[in-house]
Amino acid sequence: MLKAPISPYVVAGRILSIIGMSFFTAAGILFFIGGFWFWGLGALICCIPFFALIVAVERYSTKHGLIGPEPDLSFDEN
Repeated sequence: MLKAPISPYVVAGRILSIIGMSFFTAAGILFFIGGFWFWGLGALICCIPFFALIVAVERYSTKHGLIGPEPDLSFDEN
């Protein structure tokens, strides 16, 4: 049995969250290296919404059976 295809919204949410987290994390690290502590802290705080987005997208995907282990159809409960 094939799983349902992944929704384009799930794919877009994953891509957006990964890009946002990577951009703001990289900016925060560069600000810290440059000595701009408050800007670096602000950039790292901006990662939080993108992390929350990836958590929400993955919970949605798991809840609706888009990801996870394949169901074992050979097991008979009789």
